[in-house]
Amino acid sequence: MKKWSLLSLASVMFLAGCIPSVERTEEDVIVVEETEEEEETEYVITPTIDTPDRYYRNVLKDGTYNRSQARGVVADAMENRVDINQFELGLIEIASGFYDQEDYYFQEGQFLSGERINSWIRRYNSDEENGNVHGLNPSLGEGDSLEERMRDNPLVLSHVMEHNYYYGSEEEGVNLGGVVIGISLRSVYYFQTENEDGRLNFHEEPLDPEYTEEKGREFAQEILERLREMEGLEEVPITFALYQEESRGAVAPGSFIGVAEAGSGQSELQSWEAISEDFIVFPSADARDRQPNISSSFSQFREDIEEFFDRTVGVVGKGRYKNESLEELKIEINIQSHGKAEIIALTQFISGRIDSTFSVESPIYVYVESINGPESLIINYPDQEPYIHVYK
Repeated sequence: MKKWSLLSLASVMFLAGCIPSVERTEEDVIVVEETEEEEETEYVITPTIDTPDRYYRNVLKDGTYNRSQARGVVADAMENRVDINQFELGLIEIASGFYDQEDYYFQEGQFLSGERINSWIRRYNSDEENGNVHGLNPSLGEGDSLEERMRDNPLVLSHVMEHNYYYGSEEEGVNLGGVVIGISLRSVYYFQTENEDGRLNFHEEPLDPEYTEEKGREFAQEILERLREMEGLEEVPITFALYQEESRGAVAPGSFIGVAEAGSGQSELQSWEAISEDFIVFPSADARDRQPNISSSFSQFREDIEEFFDRTVGVVGKGRYKNESLEELKIEINIQSHGKAEIIALTQFISGRIDSTFSVESPIYVYVESINGPESLIINYPDQEPYIHVYK
């Protein structure tokens, strides 16, 4: 029988110079006293970082970060880097609507292995010897050619990601409070066929968004039923979020389109809630049509940067919108290699231009990079002094 106790350990580490208004609270250490045959296990809850971005504290086992057994699967399954990053970070943001950062701690998924997830995202195949009866993507079916069969039965499911959320106190110890599952869906199905002479032909098949969302809901229900059969997940609340990927090579990422929850012990998902999320790239014709005011401000901002250098500079912005309202604006500025004095002057110049150029009530992040790597960072939160960091 395990006995749990919660102790407090003063923090011995300090975070410096990367996030504005940073403060850290004390660490919590949860000691698990095992039976005589087992060693004592210590769970450390990382300190709180007090920033406008509310990050979850993490659970460390014996002081070590617990990586998911499925780590690495996402990079092989999804088509581009921007989707990979947004899928993981957006899933954590969705979780905050169910599990408050003040009460819950984050840990990468510990129940789904990479082997299990891979078996789910492959095609269903009932062959007894070489089949895959756990596949959620459709079997190839019948057709006149392999290309026709693949087009008619696209691989919609791209990836499944698991996150775990724990809660703890002196009275209750540390317990799994909930699981959040992200289901990533392709918008374009890329595949290849081989000619008789061994030549490869590359194909792509755009997928109807309504069809992929419908399939995503079916995947979620099937995964829920499978999770309920796993030890430790019989009674835990499980939340599902559907993510619609962008096409290969897209500058902006895809977006989450729906979320549903199964309460404690439930094996049926409740009604789905639509998520209105979108990304707009600046400058672009799409931005000028949909967000003319911010598009105009961005053009002015870019002109100011080019006037500073007296030459054309690569300036690209990505605005993330929720319910048609700007949530954040990220701007990347790519320059040639310059001296540190010029980088400092540019960074100061930018920090003075943000508020005077953009009239928005949302955070703005500006990343200055060169061929040598990151050069400086400016973060501007509404009604706060901008935070500036120049990399040395």
